[in-house]
Amino acid sequence: MHLLQSVAVLTLAATSLAFPNGAPRCKITESIIAAGHKLQQGSLGLVMQLPASYTPGGAAIPITVAAANGSAVSFAGVLAYVTPGNIMDSSLTAVPIGTPNVPSAGGIMQHVGTFANLAAQNLRPQTAAVCTSQNVTNDADASTITHSQPLTAQTPFTVMWTPPAANAGPVTVNMVISSGSSRTPWQIVPSGQIQSTAGAAPAAPAAPATTPAAKKNNNKKTKKNKAKKAAKGAAAKVLNAVKAAAAKAAKKAKKAKK
Repeated sequence: MHLLQSVAVLTLAATSLAFPNGAPRCKITESIIAAGHKLQQGSLGLVMQLPASYTPGGAAIPITVAAANGSAVSFAGVLAYVTPGNIMDSSLTAVPIGTPNVPSAGGIMQHVGTFANLAAQNLRPQTAAVCTSQNVTNDADASTITHSQPLTAQTPFTVMWTPPAANAGPVTVNMVISSGSSRTPWQIVPSGQIQSTAGAAPAAPAAPATTPAAKKNNNKKTKKNKAKKAAKGAAAKVLNAVKAAAAKAAKKAKKAKK
């Protein structure tokens, strides 16, 4: 099975009153954004414009969000990151952690690659403690980025992403943009894929085979554990029998006194 990757780029509202120096989270959760904006997700008519491929360890590539009709859409803040998996991160953060058969439930935990030229766009690396609090591991400081001050940005808006040195296989770009502060429209931008020039990512190494000696050892442990359980079971039966006999004797004694 191919190891796929996702690039999650989240663009959030930032006003002079709320989070002017950066988004408060390290990954996108639709319900939390909706609560913060006091407004459910809408559509701003945004799409992605992506290169066909990237080269592991190669030059930075542009990731652009634009209006489908070519108009200029204003927004106030940005949060961006690259994660393993071919599914939009927002669809995974909507699933409770620990949900059976959903390995990445709660969101993908690793952010790979790094973003460049941040200061020129009033962007900065996300605070490490914010990501750590959400169990996110960054490859580098700028694997996750956010705004450093309220933005006056417009689409088309481009951020440069430098791929990781190791081949990550195909990647998926995810994005959410807000047009302003509380009660203003925001949209999770439909995802797009970027292929790796190196092809699919290497498969994870298989678990080491069990040696005959280890199997023999395991069998001995299993037999020993079974014997212990059997002994405990027998002891419990004896104890229960003793208790039952004592109760019966007490009942007879009570009748005899009468």
